[in-house]
Amino acid sequence: MISLKTFVALIPIIEIISTYKIWQHNLHFDNPRNWISGKVPSPGQPIHFPAKLNAIVNLPETVSVQSIILPQTGVLLVPGADFSLVFENEPKHREPASFETPVRRPYYGSDSWLIVDESTNTPVYPNSAMPHTERIPCQFEKAIFSGSPAPVDLQYHEAIIVKNINYANNEGLDEFRHFLSTELGQFVFFNGEETLIKEGKCGSPEKCPCQPEWVKSAVCANEVCDVPRCLKPIVPVGHCCAICGSMLTMDLINFGGKFELGDFSRKLERKIAASQVDESLVDYHVSVQNDALQLVIVDVKDYDEKSIQMMRSLEPFFLKLFLNGHNIVHSGRPYVPYESGQLFLVVFLSLLMVSIFFTIIYVYYYDDNMIPRVTALIRNRQFFLSPFVFARFDPNNDNEESTVDINFNPSGVENLNSSFNNPMFEENAKEASTSGETGIKDEQELYVDVELKSHN
Repeated sequence: MISLKTFVALIPIIEIISTYKIWQHNLHFDNPRNWISGKVPSPGQPIHFPAKLNAIVNLPETVSVQSIILPQTGVLLVPGADFSLVFENEPKHREPASFETPVRRPYYGSDSWLIVDESTNTPVYPNSAMPHTERIPCQFEKAIFSGSPAPVDLQYHEAIIVKNINYANNEGLDEFRHFLSTELGQFVFFNGEETLIKEGKCGSPEKCPCQPEWVKSAVCANEVCDVPRCLKPIVPVGHCCAICGSMLTMDLINFGGKFELGDFSRKLERKIAASQVDESLVDYHVSVQNDALQLVIVDVKDYDEKSIQMMRSLEPFFLKLFLNGHNIVHSGRPYVPYESGQLFLVVFLSLLMVSIFFTIIYVYYYDDNMIPRVTALIRNRQFFLSPFVFARFDPNNDNEESTVDINFNPSGVENLNSSFNNPMFEENAKEASTSGETGIKDEQELYVDVELKSHN
C-alpha cells in the first residue's frame, strides 16, 4: 500500500437556505457523469486522467487502482491526511477507466445553476417559467461553489454582482477576489482577469430588479431558443426567448397600499392548488420586474393551453386583489411550424399540383389531339400487350408454328383530326394515277394490235 499525505482544505456540507443559487457542475471522483463510461471505476481498475486536465478533481479518501496515469496540467485534490492510494497487482488485464476532459461552462449560463425549492428546502432545476436572468445569482443572493466545481468561464464580462460568494467553505467577496488571483483559482475560473467582483446594493427582490440591464445581454448570448409552438408567443421581462403560455403584469406604483411579494406568492399558491386545472401540468413564476409584478404560467410539456386555462381560473382572484387594473396576455392556439424537410415536401407537392392543373387546362383548351390519342391508347391496350410488341412467340400455343397477331383495330380511333394533306403528294398522286391509266390503255392497245398466228 502506498499512502499519500498532504494538506487540503476540507469542504463540509453547506446548509441549504432560500437566498442563494448553487453551481451544479462538479468534478468529484465519485460522480459517474465525470467518466467516459458513465460509471465510477471499480477497485483495482486502471485509471487514466487526460493530459490537459486544467481543473481541480476532488478524490475520495481511498483510491484503489491497478495503474494510474496522472495529468500534466491540473490538480488532484485529496480529502485529508489519511488519504490512501492503493495499487493492486492483478495479472488479469482490465479496461482502463478514463476521466472526461472537463468542459468550461459560462457563469452567465442559465442551465449552470440550481435554485432552492422553498417547500422542500432542496436544490432543484429552475422551471421554464422563470426568466433567464433570474436563473443566475441575483444581486441580493449568494453564489455557492460547493465541492470541486467544474471550470467556470467568466467570458471577460465586466463584473459579477452578488450579495456574497462561498467557495470551499471560504465565504466573503474579499476572500474570493484573492482566490481568483491564485494558481488554484486559475484552474477553476477562466477569462476573468478583468472581471470585477461587486457587492449588490439591494437586499430585497421587492425593491430592485434581480440583475442590471447589461446582464441580460450576457445571459442571452449563451442561450439557444426553440421555435415556439403557438400563434402569438410572449416574451416576458427577463426572458431571452419567446415562449408559449400566459402572463400577468400589474404596475406596483398604482397598487393601492403596500404590496408584499411573499404574501401574494402564498395566496397564489393556494389558489392554484384549488383550481380545477391540474397544477402538475403547469409551471409558474412570480417576480418583480421594473416596478411591475409579473406572473408567468407555462405548460410543463407540450403547449396545449393548460396555462391559459389556469390563468383564466385565477382572474376572479386578480380582479378582487388588483382594484386599479392589471393586464393579461395569452399566447393563442398551438400550432406546429414546418421543419426544413416538411417545408421542402410541401413546396414540392404544391408545385406538382400547380403543374398538373395547368397541364389539364392546356390540354383541354389548346391541344385537341392529346385526348383522342390517350383515349385510343386506352381502348386499344391489347395492341400494346400483344406478343407483337413484347414477345415474338406465343408460349401457350400447342402448335409448333409461331403465331403472331399483327392485327390492329382502328375502330377505337374516333375523331382523330391529326391527318395532314400534302399538296405535293396530291399532285404526284394525280400524275401517277394519270400515267398509270395511260399506260394501261397503251398496253391494251398493244394487246389489241397483236395477232397470234399458228402454223399447222
